[in-house]
Amino acid sequence: MFFSHREYKLIAMVLMPPANVVRGAWRVAVTRDEDEHGPLSSALRSEGFRPVPCTVMEQLPSEQADALASAVASLDTFDWIICSSRRAVSALSDLRTSSWPRAVRTAAVGAATAQALVAAGADPPPVTAKAEGADALWAVLSELEWTGRRVLVPTVPGGRRVLLDGLRHAGALVTEIEAYRMAPRAGEHIRADWLSAAPDAAVIASPSTATALVEAVGHDVLVALRAIVAIGPTTAAALTAAALPSHLAMRADFGSAAGTLAALRDMASPPAW
Repeated sequence: MFFSHREYKLIAMVLMPPANVVRGAWRVAVTRDEDEHGPLSSALRSEGFRPVPCTVMEQLPSEQADALASAVASLDTFDWIICSSRRAVSALSDLRTSSWPRAVRTAAVGAATAQALVAAGADPPPVTAKAEGADALWAVLSELEWTGRRVLVPTVPGGRRVLLDGLRHAGALVTEIEAYRMAPRAGEHIRADWLSAAPDAAVIASPSTATALVEAVGHDVLVALRAIVAIGPTTAAALTAAALPSHLAMRADFGSAAGTLAALRDMASPPAW
């Protein structure tokens, strides 16, 4: 008799507890800069993992501070503000000396960014997609009329350009301003945190994180992990260039990354019949 993958998992759950309970939960390195309640850490815990912090990149102020301040002072002159992260929202709201302009429409790449916009005063609520990520959001926004619309897009160097390119191609008047920067922490600090974390696996969310982590802890340390999950194809490509095998999350969001890692864990620890 043959079972489908779903049936196999259900039978395994009945006959024995999940592998992470029997052998101890995998320790998964959270390489992004977030606290224990951050979106990736929360997603990992929901899948039965133990997130352990090992911040690789840290946030730095924008090198376009004057342009950013000028844009924030004139938010009410834009038709749309589109944000790709909570950090971008904070960069705007921290400089704002008056209430958020109510006439300006907003959009967000995910639920956490949307919540940050609402907290900052965005009204009506931001436009979002059912799935996380820039591709899903642009699929929604591309149905709207953009010709002549003034759009502010706070960015981070090295970020994806799906929204920027799509908006410009659709005729929007896009103001692209660096909201903040991300830079690698000192290598010795990354190595110390990695040793303390003692991870079994890692989730990596950007090409720059992949490069900095390899430089800090070394190829051999990373290749010995049980699994590496990349969020996004450009991150997966950076890992491939470093000769590190990785698994690409089905979608470019934290929930999908945690789910991908859970599937890898479950396949690596089949039930004993």
